[in-house]
Amino acid sequence: MNASLLAQLVREIRNDVVGQRLGTPSWFSPVLEIPVYGRGYLIAILESPGPFWFVSADSPFEGAHAPARMRMLAGATVTRIHLEEARVVQIEALTRDDETVAVSIALFGAAGAAVLTRGATVVETVGKGRARAPLSPPPIAETATPPLAPPIRLVVRGHAGGAAPWHGEAPAAGDEVLGPFASSLDATRAVGRLVLAGAHAAILHRVTRPLRRRLDSLAKLALNLEEDIVRAAQHAEVRREAETLAAFQTRVPAGAASVELPDVYDASLRTIALEPSEPVHVQIEKRFRRAAKLERSAGFASQRLGLVRNELVELTAALSLLEQSATFNDALKTIEAIRAKFDIDIEQAPRSAGAPKKREAEKTYRSIDVDPRWFVLVGRSNFENDEITFQVAKPTDWWFHAQGVPGSHVVLRSRGGSDGPPARVIERTASIAAHFSKAKHSSLVPVIYTQRKYVRKFRGAKPGQVTCEREKMIMVPPALPDNTEV
Repeated sequence: MNASLLAQLVREIRNDVVGQRLGTPSWFSPVLEIPVYGRGYLIAILESPGPFWFVSADSPFEGAHAPARMRMLAGATVTRIHLEEARVVQIEALTRDDETVAVSIALFGAAGAAVLTRGATVVETVGKGRARAPLSPPPIAETATPPLAPPIRLVVRGHAGGAAPWHGEAPAAGDEVLGPFASSLDATRAVGRLVLAGAHAAILHRVTRPLRRRLDSLAKLALNLEEDIVRAAQHAEVRREAETLAAFQTRVPAGAASVELPDVYDASLRTIALEPSEPVHVQIEKRFRRAAKLERSAGFASQRLGLVRNELVELTAALSLLEQSATFNDALKTIEAIRAKFDIDIEQAPRSAGAPKKREAEKTYRSIDVDPRWFVLVGRSNFENDEITFQVAKPTDWWFHAQGVPGSHVVLRSRGGSDGPPARVIERTASIAAHFSKAKHSSLVPVIYTQRKYVRKFRGAKPGQVTCEREKMIMVPPALPDNTEV
């Protein structure tokens, strides 16, 4: 922001602001809003597309619930406003507890910041600039900058944050001349609307980053699944090789790297690559297993691809609807609706350099004793199901889940010994899994169980979604052990 324009604005609003009470400022990076009771809002845009500072009758966050910051200013009375440096506005105030505080707003673009201080102590800061206590207040030097003679015209160079007084020179390509304006207050309000629109766009771009990442992830997942389907289509060829080898395995010489045999379907000669170090019957068995696995994965990948494509279409349509939002608040509401529908977490602000890491509380999972030796861990949510199954459970632990219905992952563990669980322990654990499922009100529930090492996540799986192998099934009534507290 041009220094002379800023100096003129400070002089014009000084009488309207000094003596007024402040509300609690709100911060929605890069915009800082400071309410002045009865006088509107002081708006500072500290980063791109700023820096810029203006006075507005309306809040830039109307209905958007921007986070409150610098609460110490709430109810404080403005005692002075001046320029600390060429582009640093300082607002001094007296709190309700008669403490003197100051807010220094540095309009330096990427290095801009608003710093709340009490004496020489920095209380709070917003923006990317380095926090520091303000300089000693200068003597009354505010009149050093000559006033801008009306009418005022402003030239916006490239982007709204570069607004400066226009002195009649020919505008360059991409520049825009605004005005004439009767005062710097009117001039900065006009430019402020342009800058604020750019700031809102920057905020929405940042907030929608997780949505766009999900869209990119779905697109990549769809491509991967399509490749999986192409690879899985080889199952017929692999099975044909296995059947040909099985029919003519007596003709395969030991240690051969390849063999030419008549095809079992059309009698044409087929060349089959072999592993010289493995017996033929082992290679045949491997080919049959691989063919079966490819055939299963083909069906699963096709089903999964349909779901991914549907979500891809829905999310694309939702983001298109977002672009049609009439106001900043409407856009934020649309983003929240999309986030809730597609279960997308809001992106957290990055931890500032040097800030201490938040210490996580030790996780305690729901634990139920089955007998003196065996106990189970039960997931309370989809995320906890994943944690229990893939981070807590050992490969040799036993995993239980109600078949065909949503429910908790249940992991059976031993307090000692290497032998497997007895039948009564398996039945009790299965009853616990049935109880913590959507089928808990049925008289009998099918429950599958297998060792944890045979449970895995499949491509594109959401939290709590798994697939398993070598599972067994048991029918049990939903029940908890006696004296169990839930």
